[in-house]
Amino acid sequence: MGNTVGSSNLHFWNFWEKKDGSYILGLWCADGYHRTSSIGISNNNLDIINRFHTFLLGSFEKDRIKVRVYFPVGSKINIKLYQRFSNHIVSYPMEKCSRPALQLYVNSRPLLRLFRQARNSILDLRKKLNISAYFAGRFDGDGSIASDMRSDCRIVYSNLEEAKSDQELLQSAGFSKSKVYVYKKAKTFCLYISRYETKKFIDSIKKYSIKLVPKM
Repeated sequence: MGNTVGSSNLHFWNFWEKKDGSYILGLWCADGYHRTSSIGISNNNLDIINRFHTFLLGSFEKDRIKVRVYFPVGSKINIKLYQRFSNHIVSYPMEKCSRPALQLYVNSRPLLRLFRQARNSILDLRKKLNISAYFAGRFDGDGSIASDMRSDCRIVYSNLEEAKSDQELLQSAGFSKSKVYVYKKAKTFCLYISRYETKKFIDSIKKYSIKLVPKM
């Protein structure tokens, strides 16, 4: 993908319809970091950070990748733990931080443009396997399920439009019983998968998910 990131005439589904690309897109939609010319993710799960890092290495040299580490005030961190991700690491203490969290990113307007274009056209994602990979990324970033693995299966969103479009995408993949709830006080939106379809949903995403399949 190294030469395609900067290509203005690339039809983005040539990339996003690959299963790993769909997973990365879902993960970025959930935990994405972006500014005018930079793009990455923020997470405290190093396995998830590593998955996104591997994706970036397919397009950029390691020296292009940067890391910010946020850690609880009064604690210490071992920077060496994060040197596998980047040669450029800065750290910041934070009051509202219970454990270290990483922000991994690159400066690349073309890549940011591709991500935004894909997110805005998510309903063009048609293949069921890639829809499953996309939702695995969404789930790993902002999803949860009760310990019984049947109830309270949900994905949290920061805006209603994305929650609704993902609900429509779920319907296209054969899930007809999802609902979107609005939590006004928390200013969040939750896409709930019915407990009658939870097993089917979990089975469809677990082969791609880091949360659902512990690292061996």
